[in-house]
Amino acid sequence: MKTFKLITIALFSFAITACHSGDDKQKPVTANQPKDTVVAAVKENFPKGEIIEKVVCKSDATQSYAMYLPSTYSIDKTYPVVYAFDAHGTGKLPVSMYKELAEQYGYILIGSNNSKNGTPFEESERIANILFADSQNRLAINNQRIYLLGFSGGARVANGITIKNGAIAGVICCGAAAPGFNSEYPRNNYTWLGIAGDDDFNSAEMRQYDMIDLAGHNVKHGLISFEGKHEWCPKEVMDEAFWWEELCEMRKDVKLKNDSLIKKRVTPIIKQIETLMKNNKVYDAFVLCKKTINFYDGLTDLTYCLSTFKTLKTNADVDKGLKAEEKSWSADKELQQYYMKGFQTFDLDRWKKEVTQLNGKIKTERDKNTIHLYKRVLGYLSLVAYMQASGALKQNSLPAAEYFCNVYALVDPTNSEAYYLTATVNAIQGNEKGVTDNLNKAAKNGFKDAERFVADTVFNKYKNLPACLEFQKVIGGK
Repeated sequence: MKTFKLITIALFSFAITACHSGDDKQKPVTANQPKDTVVAAVKENFPKGEIIEKVVCKSDATQSYAMYLPSTYSIDKTYPVVYAFDAHGTGKLPVSMYKELAEQYGYILIGSNNSKNGTPFEESERIANILFADSQNRLAINNQRIYLLGFSGGARVANGITIKNGAIAGVICCGAAAPGFNSEYPRNNYTWLGIAGDDDFNSAEMRQYDMIDLAGHNVKHGLISFEGKHEWCPKEVMDEAFWWEELCEMRKDVKLKNDSLIKKRVTPIIKQIETLMKNNKVYDAFVLCKKTINFYDGLTDLTYCLSTFKTLKTNADVDKGLKAEEKSWSADKELQQYYMKGFQTFDLDRWKKEVTQLNGKIKTERDKNTIHLYKRVLGYLSLVAYMQASGALKQNSLPAAEYFCNVYALVDPTNSEAYYLTATVNAIQGNEKGVTDNLNKAAKNGFKDAERFVADTVFNKYKNLPACLEFQKVIGGK
């Protein structure tokens, strides 16, 4: 078979994001005015209780953000703000997913439409500063409660900015942990919360960042796991992250402490730990005890959690579970390295065999940690195949692009992007049937970006074909 050299792409723990060795000094948020100045600067009446998809920045019309203001919003007081960074620069996505939480907690929620994977960190930082300045000049924001939120490459941007910017109170990182620039040490006095799906290929990285990289630093940190892959987490999981920030604020200001709300949250958790102990699920009980202590220490009576946690620390089954988790970290790396070489040496028949074996193990394996491991591997392969296919297309290397697209569809057969990229290759090759077949597959698997298709000139000579007109109709185009 023909072998293809891997396209040179800036990889950092498998997310497309550039790194640099920038200045690690703490910097204030741009437009970090005193509270009264911010309120006085507000002159615009934005709609409340609804998503605004595009607010254009006044100082730079090329930049914009999606926004949600809680229905209680008023310029007579200030509000906490969460700035969200999506990996693809789709600010509306996290704002849409978490607007109910913004409403519930009384937060302003803002999503950047410009910061995206592939953007150098210096540029992402510049984009963020324009975003901060514009929103803080036009909205009643509490500059003591500024939080950043990001997914995948967006999480790396959010974490990097937080480390460099002393005015950020906390950061929530979903699907990635390490900052998007070289930083030997994090700053102190901020909060870090990670959220990782059990099937996320960056899961091990996030656990190590929480347990090792932040250990010994004056940073309140924790990690939430959920049943899912490399994706923005469900609203119910993100609710814990918003609540985490509320609890951290209660520690700073005792007047904000809400004993009834804390009790309402803690009581069912204690009952859950008791049930786990009765059912001899000691490792799960240990993990939940540890998380509960981390969330609520200093805010409520945790006698039961503390005593149970102390007892379980010397439990043999807990020790076995901890060692199994640590072992999975190295297993992730070994399999990723094995398959990274496969991108240079495997032909498609070999890939079919490997993927069949992985899916077979997922179906037959009884150990849940092993199942998660193989799912993480498939997720990793999907990302690398996407990156390599995209890189080959940019370099006009069609044989390589076609190969990586084929691998992409094998490892992630329900991902619409695999078929859209394959259709792109087919269009360049002049393969009309391939174009229409793969666009149809993209639509069936949820492709909805009509604006992208319309702007994609590679399809120009095919757009009036009946199949392409139908495709555009299905994805929501005119």
